[in-house]
Amino acid sequence: MKLTFIAFLFITIFVVVVDLLGFWVWNRELEEPKSKKAKRFGLLLFAIVPLFEIISYFFLTQYIREASSPVFYLWFMAANALCLLIYLPKTFFLLYYLLFMLLSTITQVWKNKKYSKEQTTIKYPKISRKKFLSQVGIILATAPFVSLIFGMHKGRFNFFTRHQNLSFPNLPSIFDGFKIVHISDIHLGSFASNFDKLEDIVDIINQEKADVIFFTGDLVNNFKEETYGWDKVFTRLKAKYGKFSILGNHDYGDYTDWESPEAKEQNFNGIVNAHKDFGFKLLRDQSISIEIGGEEIAITGVENWGHDPFPRYGDLQKAMKGTEEFPFKILLSHDPDHWDAEVVDQTSFDLTLAGHTHGMQFGIDWKGFKWSPAKYKFKKWDGLYQHNNQFMYVNRGLGFLGMPARIGMPPEITVLQLSKGPIGTEPM
Repeated sequence: MKLTFIAFLFITIFVVVVDLLGFWVWNRELEEPKSKKAKRFGLLLFAIVPLFEIISYFFLTQYIREASSPVFYLWFMAANALCLLIYLPKTFFLLYYLLFMLLSTITQVWKNKKYSKEQTTIKYPKISRKKFLSQVGIILATAPFVSLIFGMHKGRFNFFTRHQNLSFPNLPSIFDGFKIVHISDIHLGSFASNFDKLEDIVDIINQEKADVIFFTGDLVNNFKEETYGWDKVFTRLKAKYGKFSILGNHDYGDYTDWESPEAKEQNFNGIVNAHKDFGFKLLRDQSISIEIGGEEIAITGVENWGHDPFPRYGDLQKAMKGTEEFPFKILLSHDPDHWDAEVVDQTSFDLTLAGHTHGMQFGIDWKGFKWSPAKYKFKKWDGLYQHNNQFMYVNRGLGFLGMPARIGMPPEITVLQLSKGPIGTEPM
């Protein structure tokens, strides 16, 4: 509740400040003689829009925990999208405008000091200044608007496959070339009934002819109803030695105030059963082995383990029990923070697979440069990480939540190929 209030307070202050500044600019830049009708229209516009956004956000955040249907989350994402579409372009324009005014003032003060006032008073045609302000401002405001539209229309469905080869000296020889497909964070409720979008993913994955498929949690946003009808899609996924999954923080129903503990348990059981219906073996603080030609590797799946405010259900010691003698071990853990907290230098897991961060669904990944707001929340937030002989791969996820868009952080299918040899990595 405290975080919800802080978020609401931040949004309210942000919206009010942006619109007050926007109205000030609107008034300041009106052509002379100033139109009373235009001023009234501006006042009305800059009053109604923020009021609508504040009221909408208040009710959505107040009642999101009382929601009993996946549809509520779609409305929540739609409201977020509308807010971003309105206020991100405004913010960019205002930042540009204020910077322009600041630089103009500094330049004028400098000129006044250097020369006499008579020599330096330069009157530019007002229309030229307005044209410059409007044209450059519109370009700057249009860029985030277009990016958001692209991210909502195409970016969130622009699935890409990332291939990586990992080499381990202790990998059993018969597993040399073993191919893993790693997916995460599907959030089925966000897709509504767009079955065709994930049908495309199934086709892409099946083309890889994987030995095993691992899914590292967040099948849903909150409700078991989100899984209805999707069995016909996920049962089509094929892997030679099976499909294995774990739960993520959204799979426990913790983001709703249920009528009773029994209602929450019923919802949770429905989500658990969906894994089975989809053809996945759900690992809940337990380990299994994959055997090929008399040689085995261990696969351990742990319940969600996270730092506040994310739930911590996982018991790694319980999950890894009985794996001591296996030469090679893989851990499935939804939250990448778990790796630094309990895995690195404390266990002998060779490879950990995680998800959870979504790459914050926004960022830059271009020619070796990678940035996202996710880096300020998570130490490990995207891609491959290594500590001595231990590796972790963080998948960006296939779905989306909060914002119905992905900008610069497209949904990901990860293909990892294991090789026997000196410890190392290389692209496939």
